[in-house]
Parts: sequence; C-alpha cells; structure tokens
Amino acid sequence: MSFVSIAVLMAVTDTAREPVIENIDTSIRVAVLNGCGRTGLAGMFAEKLRNEGFDVVNGMGGNADSFDFDVSVVVDRKSGAPKKAETVARVLGIGHVLLQRSDDPYLIEDVVVILGRDWHTLLTSKEVSAD
Repeated sequence: MSFVSIAVLMAVTDTAREPVIENIDTSIRVAVLNGCGRTGLAGMFAEKLRNEGFDVVNGMGGNADSFDFDVSVVVDRKSGAPKKAETVARVLGIGHVLLQRSDDPYLIEDVVVILGRDWHTLLTSKEVSAD
C-alpha cells in the first residue's frame, strides 16, 4: 500500500496577536505529536486542546517521525481548505500551517499538531515551565 502526500507551507498571519476566536468548531479531530523530544509534551498539549473542546483522537499524544522540528506546525490532513487547521493554530498560537493531501482511507484526524522546539512560546508561564 502506498500513500501519496503533498505539502505546501503557508504562514498563518500573526495568530498570537489576533483576537480570541469565538464559535470555535470543536468537532475538529486533532492528533498531537511531539516533534522535539521533550518528555510528556504531546500529552500536555492534548489535554490543553481537550480542555478547549477539541476531539483529540490519539489519546495523550504521540511522537512525530523525527525530533528535529525547530518550529511547531499544524497540518491540514483532509479538508484542502485550511479553516480547521487555522482554527487549531490560532488556539495554540502556532504561526505555521501545512496543507497535506493523503489517499489514506483510514485517516481519522482532520488536523495534526507537531510540536517543535519553540513549544514553550505556545504556553503561558502559568501553564508549564520550559525547564
């Protein structure tokens, strides 16, 4: 079985400075992956997204294929219209969205969050420290 994917990088403009989003579509199915190797990171963000009402489909998160992500990204896996990915990016304060098409018939998530080494800029100091 082979899977084909194409990714196009686009920046979501100034998500950290935009006003709070109202009427968030919390039916968005999200997978959270640790892309930097910090223990427990995916679980912290999975919990944060659940608290915001999102459907996190991979339990307490998992690991990305690599721990070499310098920057956190949100990947739109299904829709081709990045609204869902942009919503998740804004909630977490992530400034980069990737569009990825897949022919995987078993894909259940709409959006994947890959946490990079900049993860500490995504949380307030009250939530977690960057030890």
